[in-house]
Amino acid sequence: MNPHQLELFYHVAKSKGVTRAVRQMPYGIQQPSISAQVNALERDLGVTLYERRPFKLTPAGEELFKFVEPFFGRMTEVREKLQGAAQLRIGASPIVFRDYMSPVIESIRKQFPRLNMILRAMNQPELIAGIEQDQLDVVISLLPDSLSPALHCEILLELPLVLLAPKEKKISSADELWRQGKVSETLIALGPTELICQRFQETLANMGVSWLPSIEMDSLELIENYVEAGYGLGLSVGRPETRTTKIRVIKMAGFPSLRLGLMYRKNANSNDDVKRAFLEEVRKQAARLSPLNAAADSQRVIARR
Repeated sequence: MNPHQLELFYHVAKSKGVTRAVRQMPYGIQQPSISAQVNALERDLGVTLYERRPFKLTPAGEELFKFVEPFFGRMTEVREKLQGAAQLRIGASPIVFRDYMSPVIESIRKQFPRLNMILRAMNQPELIAGIEQDQLDVVISLLPDSLSPALHCEILLELPLVLLAPKEKKISSADELWRQGKVSETLIALGPTELICQRFQETLANMGVSWLPSIEMDSLELIENYVEAGYGLGLSVGRPETRTTKIRVIKMAGFPSLRLGLMYRKNANSNDDVKRAFLEEVRKQAARLSPLNAAADSQRVIARR
């Protein structure tokens, strides 16, 4: 048993799995390396620390996690004190980072030149898990119906569900598709655990329409690329800016809008000044993108108690 093995076990236990631990680790390490080190730790101790599928700590794993968590859980705090610099862990989807975050990050860097920012581009379920497990400080994501009571949320924008089609595709409206009952067009969408897909399929079921994805992607950016290349129709959300001229947006009446918002903890810590400044910059960016929508919604705080 060595400190590196204990550290890797800590991240696996906190992330609830090796794959998630790889994405959340503060430094680069491959999944086989983590598995090998934790397996070696189990052989050395002569116990099984967690069940693999589904992930669950064994009693021995829970006991070891209680032992190592006070040390490894404070690594960020200790590093900030020693370096004299704050750290902010930000999570968002790849398309949010690509299209909207540059002005926010530039402003924050000017205000806090020594700030260490960790940017995690993830899909919606991973972002929710990251903020609930205290692996991220602030998340910009579509908001689910229920969250941990420790989290606070602010709605930034209401985004309608839309279909994306190549410009040359001869579809006049979404109703033209629904009349088919079982839609034959190729659907390109995110995975079934994503909120976008869940709301879309729930509404289709209520309409008596069947249309399952033929191609699953892990980001809205990839969906746009494949629609542009002519592989099919894409399921996405309406965005304030204009997309590429090669894609046409098809609105869908009767489908629910999704809420894009901020998620964060309000517990006091050394990052509060940085967090407040970041949240304010995000609110300003949302207001610039959609003044009428954001001006009203950015003040709506959902306190989950």
